[in-house]
Amino acid sequence: MVVGHVSPSSPTTADIIRWGGDSGEKIFIQDQWWRVVTSAFVHIGAAHLTMNMWALWVLGTLAEAIFGTWLYLGAYLVCAVAGSLTSIYWNPMVVGAGASGAIMGILGAEVSVLKFARLPLPKEVLRSTIRSLVQGAVLTLVIGVLPRIDNASHIGGLICGLVIGVLLSLTRRAGQNVQRPLRAVCLIVPFAAMVPLALVAQRHSEPLIHLAKAEEALGASQFAQAEKEARIALRHLRKQDEGLTILGTALYYQGDDAEAAKCMRELLDQDPRNDTATNVLASIELKENDAIGARDLLTKSLSLQPQNAYGQVLLGRALQHLNQDNEAMAHYRQAVQIDPNLYEAQMALAGIYEKHDEPKNAIVLYTKAAEIHPNEIEPLRGLARSYLQAGMKQQADQTIAEIRKREANR
Repeated sequence: MVVGHVSPSSPTTADIIRWGGDSGEKIFIQDQWWRVVTSAFVHIGAAHLTMNMWALWVLGTLAEAIFGTWLYLGAYLVCAVAGSLTSIYWNPMVVGAGASGAIMGILGAEVSVLKFARLPLPKEVLRSTIRSLVQGAVLTLVIGVLPRIDNASHIGGLICGLVIGVLLSLTRRAGQNVQRPLRAVCLIVPFAAMVPLALVAQRHSEPLIHLAKAEEALGASQFAQAEKEARIALRHLRKQDEGLTILGTALYYQGDDAEAAKCMRELLDQDPRNDTATNVLASIELKENDAIGARDLLTKSLSLQPQNAYGQVLLGRALQHLNQDNEAMAHYRQAVQIDPNLYEAQMALAGIYEKHDEPKNAIVLYTKAAEIHPNEIEPLRGLARSYLQAGMKQQADQTIAEIRKREANR
């Protein structure tokens, strides 16, 4: 990797993927199953590699003495696959790499063999060795709760190694002439078990991957792609609220109000506290000039959604449509109180102050809106109007000049 100009201290996610790291999307969606093996030979920086190689040297010396070279290598690879599959089952959207799952598997196999194989060694030696191995495993799993450490891989590899060790221990009770083929079976059986594990991991992870891709597309304003990914995810998700939220939002931004409303009503039926569903439904009703419908929906829902600042803005808009400015102002103020950095709340409250000839209050709010979205021109236009309304001609002229400058540079 270093020869390929990858940073030895902090390789990027793209570097890890390019060199064979595991990823739920690459394995399950793009069928790059070879990554469950190659990821055990890729490491996230020199420190990660050094730590794993030291552990492998310590454990590998004992493993080679107990199992022999080829059995040791086979156990290592099977445990590596088990660790990778467990990792992408648990964290399908996280890119992973490293030999720790395989190393934990070797540790597990050693513990089982030393415990159950009845090796001709002094009991005190066996006890102290097992104790050291168990302490190492526990320490690794405890450290694994820290961020950015793939404990799922540790657990998957360890369980696989423990099973391999138990199976190998049983072969010692067979005759000498069948022990060699039985040892091969001890690797073949766990490896065959990887097939149903892979299918379970794929069935579990695929909809989560599509859901994450839908969310990513929605955040990038790629609404058609978000809709596509959300629909795929919803075919298999048991809990569908997040998928319906993304689908309904994507449909709304594509102008498919009828389908968006259908999704959002289904969401509200499942969870009346879903603020996204409430806000999208209210926005559709306001777009259709149904201010009464929007008011009734929001009045009912906001009592269950005390932190829904944007819902308060929408309720204010509905009330303004109904010429209830005082009530609208109260809801705009509540929105600002809930979220002082909500641009729409600052603009709405500023606008109503401007309308009611309170330019000083409007100036404060338009200024705050301009700070929240410094590239927007609308707050500057509101400021210019309010400055003129307040008789502050110099500030108004400066603001108008700034507006013209920005418009010229567009």
